[in-house]
Amino acid sequence: MNPGQTPLRGLRVLDWTHVLAGPFAAYNLALLGADVVRVERVDGTELIRDKGLDPQLAAAGLGESFVVQGSGKRSLAIDARDARARAALHALIARADVLVENFRPGKLRALGFDPAELVRRHPRLIVCSITGFGQAGASSGRRAYDHVVQAASGLMSANADADGVPQRVGFPIIDYAVGMQAALAVLAALARRNAQEAAGAAREQGEWLDVSMRDAALTLLAPVYATHAVSGRERPRTRSTAFSGSPLSGTFATNDGHLAIVCNSEVQSVALLRSLARAGASAAELEAIESGARSGDVDGAQAALARVLAARGAAQWEAWLSEDGVPAARVLSASQAYDHARADAARWPRVELAHADGRAVQVPGPGFGSSLPLVPSPLGAPPVRGEHSRAVLREAGLDDASIDAMIADGVVRQHGAAGARH
Repeated sequence: MNPGQTPLRGLRVLDWTHVLAGPFAAYNLALLGADVVRVERVDGTELIRDKGLDPQLAAAGLGESFVVQGSGKRSLAIDARDARARAALHALIARADVLVENFRPGKLRALGFDPAELVRRHPRLIVCSITGFGQAGASSGRRAYDHVVQAASGLMSANADADGVPQRVGFPIIDYAVGMQAALAVLAALARRNAQEAAGAAREQGEWLDVSMRDAALTLLAPVYATHAVSGRERPRTRSTAFSGSPLSGTFATNDGHLAIVCNSEVQSVALLRSLARAGASAAELEAIESGARSGDVDGAQAALARVLAARGAAQWEAWLSEDGVPAARVLSASQAYDHARADAARWPRVELAHADGRAVQVPGPGFGSSLPLVPSPLGAPPVRGEHSRAVLREAGLDDASIDAMIADGVVRQHGAAGARH
């Protein structure tokens, strides 16, 4: 591969997914240069496409949640219940490297696309199936959304408030975790396929990946379950402090916001006390903090520390503590954190929303950097529904007359007048 090429250039992916987890998995592949074709319904509404806070974007089918995980993809809008559509989809699957889907177990088989049969028929194919609770087992048929899996995985209990009441993490963390896990699974399967082919080994069948939201959640929660899994003991909640349980760690109110501090070592604790003294804390206040920490009186130590921190602003404390080597940060809003991060243009590609108002927006990058290119430049804008239907069906071997008939019958949707036959 030319070192100037993106890692997944030439990889062909069918993204037959919806909502958040599946589209985000395929988005990660598109970010790394794969040719990702999103397979969509010809009609009806889709939550992330057609809903959002910006009415102009929502009307164009470019809701904000879709924009941040739809870039770099093409769109085929097709009715898989039609025999002609199924034949076209089978032709596309035959030339694809990867099929990502997140239907309930058995749904794809009912449509005529049994994953087990697909990987038998196409030895180079990788099928990545994303579900709530896996392909088999007593829970496999349950409907699942992020909130439900946060409850079922123990995440809400681990995130309980000070009174022990379970709390949902305030964004769809499991959807995005399973999207990343699915992308990792696909890359692992591709590495296996490449190694087999490099060794000249014949592949008798492709690979079917079973990725579940619950498994992704449990992977995230490994530190919480560690003591139970290894020692049979339940780990006490540490919400008011750092995960380590250090008395001088936690989130504290200042006079203009909140501040997170972690002191997991003696060196950091000494540095914290030094910073507090420099800020004007009295000897009595420092003694109360130090003696509480030394005796393991978490509530006493934190109450004394909170009184000192409340006298000044979060930004000032962040600067002082950082200078003294104490890990600390102001608690930022999501929009503030985004504005900080997007200043690094190399990590946040820009796309133009040509089908709405033409504004240029930055969308999430891959989350890591490299000395070699990662993201295609430019990254394709998020497509409107059916924007590339004709081009994709031509790649499947259909001629324009057949495509025109499918469009006329409502089996295929092509954005624009007759779908640009030239």
